[in-house]
Amino acid sequence: MKDTTRLIVPDLARGMALLGIAMANTLQSWIVNAYSAADAPGWSVGGINPDSTLDAWAAVFTTMFVRVRGLAMFSTLLGIGFGMVAASLARKGYSPAESRRVLLRRYAWLGAFGLAHMFLIFYNEIMFAYGLVGVGLAVVYRMASKSLLRIAYVILGCFSAFCASGALGTYYGYYDPHSTRSQLSTELTTFSAYFSANAHSAVGYVAGIWFIAIELFALALIGLVWARERVLFDVSTHQRTLTTWTVIAAAVVLCIGVPWGLSINGVLPAEYEPVFYMLNQGFGFLTGPGIIAGLALVTERLHNRVPVWASAFVALGRRSMSGYIAQSFIFLVLVIPAGLGLWQDAGLVGKLLAGTVVWLMTLALAAALDAVGKQGPFEWLHRRLSYGPAGRIEQNEASR
Repeated sequence: MKDTTRLIVPDLARGMALLGIAMANTLQSWIVNAYSAADAPGWSVGGINPDSTLDAWAAVFTTMFVRVRGLAMFSTLLGIGFGMVAASLARKGYSPAESRRVLLRRYAWLGAFGLAHMFLIFYNEIMFAYGLVGVGLAVVYRMASKSLLRIAYVILGCFSAFCASGALGTYYGYYDPHSTRSQLSTELTTFSAYFSANAHSAVGYVAGIWFIAIELFALALIGLVWARERVLFDVSTHQRTLTTWTVIAAAVVLCIGVPWGLSINGVLPAEYEPVFYMLNQGFGFLTGPGIIAGLALVTERLHNRVPVWASAFVALGRRSMSGYIAQSFIFLVLVIPAGLGLWQDAGLVGKLLAGTVVWLMTLALAAALDAVGKQGPFEWLHRRLSYGPAGRIEQNEASR
């Protein structure tokens, strides 16, 4: 008899990753102020107040644990989730062709949700890219695991090499990665101004998202193989794989994240900031599988029982789409000047606090829904569009 126990690690990781995503989006998009200028101290993490010791420490925290961490985790989790859905379809008697049609529909709808979210609410969203990745997985998921891993490693290797060359070019002055949003969020004093600026930004964002989707696809391939080989179900058997990825993630955090943060604070030469920023843009994605692997190792003794301390994280992870979209609505009300305009003059600590507050609100909402046994509203809708009125994968009648 197959073990169909629901894993807690993916849900726990999703709930935690949403905090990193909330923080990262705050720094990049929701609070873009004078500290965010391309020539400002700490521009690569959204800017710091050079007179603030707390901002100095926050910069190191951000370079170690925020930038390209939640995104990388979610991309790997996308592949894990895909693999688990594919396995469920197979168990319930769906042929490979039938399974592919269901999977294509599921992830095409995810992409459609993302596209609507991008143009209507928040341009810097990621569900559209995940929808593209899921459709790509539906095309290749029947390939052998070794072939999928080779594809993933080649893509990750190419991106890492590309960003390493960019870092080298930055060091020698051939390339300047400095960037900032064209319009400060402090100027969005009406909702019409916000929605107009957002739609304008979304056009450029969707045109360039195909490039990043390729790298996310590589991480999702690793997650797919992990689901197929039940890596997270049987931690002891796959301990070597999980330990290796944990060490890789730790190496990126320590060897790139720490010196990057120190260069922002002047402990290392400021000229190194764009160098480590570029290195993180490539090698930072390797932390996705690594952080999940570390969580699997740490929680192995839980045997998929949810302890009290993790219940809210798991509840949010099970409602991650609703939690993610809810962030945008909450940011819109709390942070944008057309709403309450909170934290718009904040340095790095204030921005991280804003992201944390928004995440805590979604955590509380998810816990409340979990307490009454309700799905997230967007999960409810997505499941019905993907699987039909029942909202779940039912036994294939033709297989009976």
